[in-house]
Amino acid sequence: MTTTTALPHAAKPFAIVESDFADGTYKFGLSWALAAEWEKEQNRSLLATFLQAARIHVATISDIREIIRLGLIGAGLEPVKALKLVRTYVEERPAVESFPLMISILDAFLNGQPEAAPSEEAPKDA
Repeated sequence: MTTTTALPHAAKPFAIVESDFADGTYKFGLSWALAAEWEKEQNRSLLATFLQAARIHVATISDIREIIRLGLIGAGLEPVKALKLVRTYVEERPAVESFPLMISILDAFLNGQPEAAPSEEAPKDA
């Protein structure tokens, strides 16, 4: 199960994805700075990577690994713990298991918090 919640500060991730991962439920989120770091290291566009992954289901294993690792860090996990989790639960498992989580993390960063669905019944005047 994956849920997304909005955050109040722009310096933090636009949205947090909460998902079952590894040995529990973790939060993931990319900040602008982490996304820029990824683009600099990879020398390519994060948006183009997301579109390619979402539309034709193609990503490198490095993309999957690094986006999940940075997502853990962006949501507040210490970098050393994030690396350990990724080494154990991403690198030691089939890549396709982690692909949907990578898509969720990128979607939250690029598209933000989805709007809450309107309630079926409008509030009544008292």
